[in-house]
Amino acid sequence: MFWTNDAPSYKHPALEVKQTPFSGRTYHSNCALTPGSCILDIATPYADTIYKHFRTEVCAECWRYDGGRRTFLTMRDLGENAGLFFCNDQCKASWLGREGEELVELLSGLETARRRKQQGKDKQTDAQAILKLEDIEQYIVGAWDVARRDTMRVKLVRQWKTLQLDDFEADIARYVLIALYHYARELDSQGLDAPGSCCSSSHVRFGMASWDDFSALQSGEQQQISKFPELVNDHVHIYQVLHSRFGTLLPPDCVSPTRKRLKELITIENVRKALSVDPGNSFGIWEVPITEESEGLGFGVYPIPSFFNHNCSPNVRKERDGRRLRFVTTRDVALGEEVCISYGHVEAMGLEQRRKELMDGWFFCCQCSQCMTEGGSTSPTRFVPVSLHICPRAHNVLSGLQRLAARCVPGT
Repeated sequence: MFWTNDAPSYKHPALEVKQTPFSGRTYHSNCALTPGSCILDIATPYADTIYKHFRTEVCAECWRYDGGRRTFLTMRDLGENAGLFFCNDQCKASWLGREGEELVELLSGLETARRRKQQGKDKQTDAQAILKLEDIEQYIVGAWDVARRDTMRVKLVRQWKTLQLDDFEADIARYVLIALYHYARELDSQGLDAPGSCCSSSHVRFGMASWDDFSALQSGEQQQISKFPELVNDHVHIYQVLHSRFGTLLPPDCVSPTRKRLKELITIENVRKALSVDPGNSFGIWEVPITEESEGLGFGVYPIPSFFNHNCSPNVRKERDGRRLRFVTTRDVALGEEVCISYGHVEAMGLEQRRKELMDGWFFCCQCSQCMTEGGSTSPTRFVPVSLHICPRAHNVLSGLQRLAARCVPGT
């Protein structure tokens, strides 16, 4: 996971961001650490989504999953319209206390765009045409330029209100809508109309992160679309639905300043940024305890932990407790030492299997200290810039469900 700016706005006393020659800006210890030290504790993601397939089986707040059983989800009154199911009153109150009733209304509005009867898509012709382009950026920019011109055509935008999203598109649209709504709430708490302003601790944050932190995460757009070119059509489709439903005229009775801000924030630039951040910076919401058979229930983007690089012999492990992520040292860490996690739980594998797993799933040739010790370097840099790590999304692609899994199982 990589950033384009200098450092996150949140500062942790035990962590320092340093520039390294082989792996960019990464977390290093700011003091000697003992095993079992919790060096980062993030209560919630900046934005997340639970996949439709699991939505009636997963608590929207604590992410509890019971092997497909649903009886523990006793609070279902927000399920049919907003797609929110909860274990109990406490989980529901916790979610509403953080997110608010207004987001319930927005998610309910988005769900009306979900296609009730899923249909297969034949995008082979488009995909073949895109793959012939040497400059994938040219294709991406061209597609968004068309969308930008169409946005100025009022009658066409009205027609977008009738567009329907397949389950994948609707699930990703929920993630984008949540991210932009959080951005609107952040600006509303600051009394600001533009990004890049100074934030204080009293301003609204989600997962201790601001929109500036979220949007500074490295884009994986080109790498993702070069491998799965049909996604550019999905991304434009998501923008068209969000813009036509939430970025045009407000309801006559709308008095919410946050809702008014959201209208201005649903732009091509912001939607495209949220979509490009997802592939390489998302943490999977996995069934726990994690095994080879664990289900991928959804994903969340946590900007602050995104400075952790991968190492096949990590000195930090990630622990999930509901929507909370904790990062705990597994051994003594010296002052100034880089602190790393494992992206794919590959520690028990041999060198070649590890490298194949990481290349297949995260699109880089690992040259961490463990790999260098075992097999030497295959490149002058630690990461081959094929793509950002796209996590188990790509693992399932290679298992067979290429289009769906490529888009539907992100995270680490």
